[in-house]
Amino acid sequence: MKIDNLTLSKMEKDIKVVIDYLKLNPKELNVNDLNNLWFKTWCNRTYTNDRVYKDIAGNRLLSFIDRDDYDLYPCDTNDTTIYTGLNKILKNLQNEN
Repeated sequence: MKIDNLTLSKMEKDIKVVIDYLKLNPKELNVNDLNNLWFKTWCNRTYTNDRVYKDIAGNRLLSFIDRDDYDLYPCDTNDTTIYTGLNKILKNLQNEN
């Protein structure tokens, strides 16, 4: 797998925040769903507009990170290889409950 364990762990943590916010059940998700959630995570980390997810107090759920420091395709992945990492994350999330 191309994605190193530290990056994979960070991705999983961020995706979990979005899953919890959207009140989704990981057992009902597939890897394509997770790819969409990863994109939402990336948007919520790298955008500063009013559409980012916020808690009840109005604070961002995921702190802002400049796009240069938070890659949509980390570790030089591409559309094919990122799915390997997302599959691993999905398996971890589904086995968590």
